[in-house]
Amino acid sequence: MNSSAMFADFPDILTIEDLREALSIGRSTAYRLIASGAIRHWKIGKAIKIPKQFLIDYVADSCKNSVATSSLSEGGIEQ
Repeated sequence: MNSSAMFADFPDILTIEDLREALSIGRSTAYRLIASGAIRHWKIGKAIKIPKQFLIDYVADSCKNSVATSSLSEGGIEQ
């Protein structure tokens, strides 16, 4: 299943609550991801808006990084 299909039931523009539900994370973690810039977003007033594509990008990048880290720890990278 690809990431876009995984989030098909979510709106095109997500709120923090949508983000929390999509990733099954708590409030603090959601705000930490936003504050760190890990998930791109914009603000309208005080409201944080996250295009669904930015969430998909975050998940895809996290998976790539996880595979690369796993390969390194297993000695999968030759020098």
